[in-house]
Amino acid sequence: MNKKELSNALVEKIGLSITDAQRCVNCMVDIIAEEMRQGGRVTILGFGTFSVKQKAKRKGMNPTSFEPIVIPAKKVVNFKPSKYLNFYLDKRRKIKA
Repeated sequence: MNKKELSNALVEKIGLSITDAQRCVNCMVDIIAEEMRQGGRVTILGFGTFSVKQKAKRKGMNPTSFEPIVIPAKKVVNFKPSKYLNFYLDKRRKIKA
């Protein structure tokens, strides 16, 4: 599902206009991205937690010349699903087993 499909789902589920739904999705993405840019974390109960993790620099290898290189440190996005989301996703499998 992409942003457009998410907006359309909001239109069908809540009855918003398409422009309002698109604005809601864009604003939510902007708010989450801004909070994470500042090093914060966003917890949505029943869904999960978005956070930023720092990756240390490490050694690597250039795949064409096989020369050793240093991969610089960077920040990466981390998502940890909630117990409720994991249970919901796993529910069908547990019933069949």
